[in-house]
Amino acid sequence: MASERLHLTTPEVFVIALIRDIAIIFLAIESIVIGVLLVLLLWQVRSLVLLLRDEVGPVIQSTQETADSVRTTTRFVGQRIVKPGVNALSFAAGLRQAARTLKQTTSARINTPAPASQPTDSSPTEEQHD
Repeated sequence: MASERLHLTTPEVFVIALIRDIAIIFLAIESIVIGVLLVLLLWQVRSLVLLLRDEVGPVIQSTQETADSVRTTTRFVGQRIVKPGVNALSFAAGLRQAARTLKQTTSARINTPAPASQPTDSSPTEEQHD
């Protein structure tokens, strides 16, 4: 009986064997496609690395040189133009304030009446405040 089961050639066994063979063929084709896609992916990664090394590297270096140039120019302009200008304007503002203070002091002296030695009747008394 056991030997009869091993050598069965019924339609069900044939269908199962056919499905197995088709699955093996499908998996083999799928493995080949995945291998080809993996090779293409590696090729694209290699191309990207070369692009970054050859094209982006010089751009980054040029950008760094430009930033250094801007930094140097800013320092020069600050020391040679802005700082002297601020100093001159600060000095002029100080002179203007000094002149304004002298003018107010002189005006106050001219317009101030001489101090009275005795109080006059027109000054308010305690009775007038209440």
